[in-house]
Amino acid sequence: MIMVKITTSEVKKGSILLIEGKLFKVFDTAHMHMGRWWASDTFKVKDVVTGKSNVFTYNAGTMLEQAEVSTQNAVFLYSAGSVYSFMENDTGEIYDLEKDNIDDIVGYLKENLDVYLQMYKWEVINVILPSTISYKIISTVPGIKGNRAQAGTKPATIETGLEVQVPLYKEAGDEVTVNTLTGTVN
Repeated sequence: MIMVKITTSEVKKGSILLIEGKLFKVFDTAHMHMGRWWASDTFKVKDVVTGKSNVFTYNAGTMLEQAEVSTQNAVFLYSAGSVYSFMENDTGEIYDLEKDNIDDIVGYLKENLDVYLQMYKWEVINVILPSTISYKIISTVPGIKGNRAQAGTKPATIETGLEVQVPLYKEAGDEVTVNTLTGTVN
């Protein structure tokens, strides 16, 4: 196993840590300063294998092990039931991932979408999406005359089936750009 030692202050969202012999992906961090000399760092993590969430708190400055993860260019091909297929661009190798392992990004996946696969020991442990993706609106409620100049939103379903909030003037067939980190329309 290749590991890199880092301090708690160096841990960022998306980091892959080896804690108690298991791989965890960090999805939230918090720093708390209590009193004059004591501070702690708290990490909300998800077990890469089981998908279970957990919270770990350490004294600030504690050394942790970060897994050495490679990132490969890939493309999302298709889904069949609960299996999602990705192809690595360099080798052409196909990776089939269960929906449970990538449930947080499934709503953003569309055919031929360029993504990155994070690999650890030749296994895919994470899929990284582009920060913004353009989608076609499939359905939305009609806009009301006179609302076009006001800043407001309405629900709309995009081509992947995900529901997002779009500006009032957007109609079915229009394109919107969705921020995949926040789920908001830019």
